[in-house]
Amino acid sequence: MPVIEGAKQTLTFDSILLALAVIVALIGILVTFVKGWEAIKKISVRDRVKDLEDRMKKVEERLETGNRRFQHQSEDMGQILQTLNALQLHFISGNDHEKLKQSNEELVRYMNHRATRDAEDV
Repeated sequence: MPVIEGAKQTLTFDSILLALAVIVALIGILVTFVKGWEAIKKISVRDRVKDLEDRMKKVEERLETGNRRFQHQSEDMGQILQTLNALQLHFISGNDHEKLKQSNEELVRYMNHRATRDAEDV
């Protein structure tokens, strides 16, 4: 049963249904492709966020390590200044041997403490 007759081909109801089915299938494939592409983009963004979070944790750990190191250096500088002050007083007055001995004992005690502290940090 011909619907429209053309010069080269006759269109039938079956051929129109087949053409519509092909069009619907192509639209379905296109929609699936677009949804898949969006899912890939979301996964990519999640991976990027995860990578950034991991890098931020590493940076924070390095900052904490640097802060601890800076604090230790500040303590070291304080001890050095105390010892230097005791030496200067000894050289100026030449009499305060007890203060010089005490300063030496404090320096040795601090160096021992520092050695154990540095071993714990490793």
